Amino acid sequence: MRRQIPVVVWLAVVGLVMAFGSPAFSATISYSGSVPVTETDWADSVSITQFNPALGTLNSVQIDLDAHVEGSAKFEHRGNKPATVLMYLWANVEVQRPDTSLLVGASPIQTTIDSVTKFDGTVDFGGTSGRTHDGLSGNQSNSTVTSDAADLALFIGTGSIVLPVLANAASGATGSGNMLFDFLTNASADVTVTYDYTVPEPSALIGLAGMGLVGVGMWVRRRRS
Repeated sequence: MRRQIPVVVWLAVVGLVMAFGSPAFSATISYSGSVPVTETDWADSVSITQFNPALGTLNSVQIDLDAHVEGSAKFEHRGNKPATVLMYLWANVEVQRPDTSLLVGASPIQTTIDSVTKFDGTVDFGGTSGRTHDGLSGNQSNSTVTSDAADLALFIGTGSIVLPVLANAASGATGSGNMLFDFLTNASADVTVTYDYTVPEPSALIGLAGMGLVGVGMWVRRRRS
């Protein structure tokens, strides 16, 4: 009579295949820090939790920067002819390594364009020859990924890494050689660091393989008896 192989034996086979045929797998974990809206030009930093080597092997680090600029821009055209004036509220934001070398940067910007008459005789950033724009804002995001051994070493540990963050105003205007302008430039930065790493074979699969081996042993003993 043909004997059927018990379910426990099939479970053992599946467990062995999964445990010894399954490679390690990749995972990610992220940490964030931010600098609130502050008048430029400023130099600050964010503290980011390092990658704990107990989790596995670090493969790469991605640094995401969300930069924001906000403020006001105004001008008074003092020329004797009409003019079209372009203004740009602009900030350059950088995230740096601890040695101050650049990791990633972004330049959020907001522009305005106005057509005005020749100088109306009053410096008031209004009337027919001037404009005032309040509540301007702009955003820009950028990211970089590094697998350089020196960079990975910076981010590995059981503490935190402090990354310098800078924001400098780059606001300006074009359109007339005789013009007064004034800007209030504020900037903020949100920084996210994502670790891509390799995890060793899951203990759950190894446990399943162990259960399978026990099942095989039980089946063999039953057959012998």
